Amino acid sequence: MTGEVSMPSPKGPQRALLVPAPPKCASQTLAALLSDHLDAPVVRHKTTKGYGHLLLDVPELGRRERWMRRIRFHEPHKRLLVYGHYPASHHNLKQLKQRYSPAAVLMPVRPLGALLCSLIHHTRRKSYGPLDLRCPGLTDGIPDLHQRSESDLFHLLGILYLPQIHLLIRSWIEATKTNNIPLFFVPFEGITRAQSELLAKINSLLPEDYQSALQPDRKNNAVKINMSTTRKIKVNDIGSIQRESVDAIATKLLGCDDSLGDLLPYLLSDLHSPDNKCVAPLTWHFNKNQ
Repeated sequence: MTGEVSMPSPKGPQRALLVPAPPKCASQTLAALLSDHLDAPVVRHKTTKGYGHLLLDVPELGRRERWMRRIRFHEPHKRLLVYGHYPASHHNLKQLKQRYSPAAVLMPVRPLGALLCSLIHHTRRKSYGPLDLRCPGLTDGIPDLHQRSESDLFHLLGILYLPQIHLLIRSWIEATKTNNIPLFFVPFEGITRAQSELLAKINSLLPEDYQSALQPDRKNNAVKINMSTTRKIKVNDIGSIQRESVDAIATKLLGCDDSLGDLLPYLLSDLHSPDNKCVAPLTWHFNKNQ
């Protein structure tokens, strides 16, 4: 994998924008916005539902397809967007390398308290979590999950999901730094409330071959509206003991060094104080000095 800006030859890997995303961070909305603005079809290479989001299965670029591209019989789309909940593991990077040369990596992020509350709502609405292993009689590996209090669920889901969120964030920081690929973290608030401004900002930061000449559509309606009647949970509904425990786990995992910079206070903001409204930029641009 390389971070070269030039377009590959027709027989080589295709340039792609990678959107690896923690769950419940408006990632479907971000993917839809980018796909529409950049005219970039969304592809997903998850192995199966639930935990299969974390493992990619990318078909190898075979000899026949290479030949079809070389004679221009089958022209690949100018831009592609590879979306999912996949970390930058050795397996996933090897899979991606079979077909793609990353133009940039964009990852949506959200304060962890609100993220975990949204996970509780998700499990109640769909009866399983977004990364659930789908074991019979269990939800996210927890027996009797739907009979537990919201504070207990917040704590248990924090124990289960925070390592995966940490792995997603930290693995892509390391992979993009090693391979000199542009990396952008995109806060939840911009995705849901400032879409035109966000798209204009991202467009200006992307490599030239991925920039759109069009202005963002200010009437874009890509936000995924949840029509469920299930009561939404807020961070201040969670007991202080459970919130402080999750805060300690998240700080231990994500704050083990200073690699996250200003992103760390944003992620921890509503665990420290449920009513805290952390001011975040439209994007954090990592690796920009490399």
